[in-house]
Amino acid sequence: MEVYESIINKLDSMLDEIENNIIMHKKNKVLINKDLNKIVKIAIDTKDFFKTIYYDEKQEIVLEEIKEDEANIIFLRLTECVARGAFLKSIIYMSDYTKNC
Repeated sequence: MEVYESIINKLDSMLDEIENNIIMHKKNKVLINKDLNKIVKIAIDTKDFFKTIYYDEKQEIVLEEIKEDEANIIFLRLTECVARGAFLKSIIYMSDYTKNC
């Protein structure tokens, strides 16, 4: 459980930094997009891996360690990271972001 919480907290922190870069116009659109692609890929890969070991394969050691309500929270938070990354990507592509850099 702690491993997934750590990954999610790191993803949230990275997304906060990118959001700040967008607000403060600290980086150009291409660099932000590259960072967002990496973050979203990590979130999706982590989510897929967790789904596989917890929900699909129902690995006993994982089931003993993480209760169902905790698993649902992990899955939800990883989904939120993916959605937030996609939202931030839409901001840089749908706005006049490049005019302000």
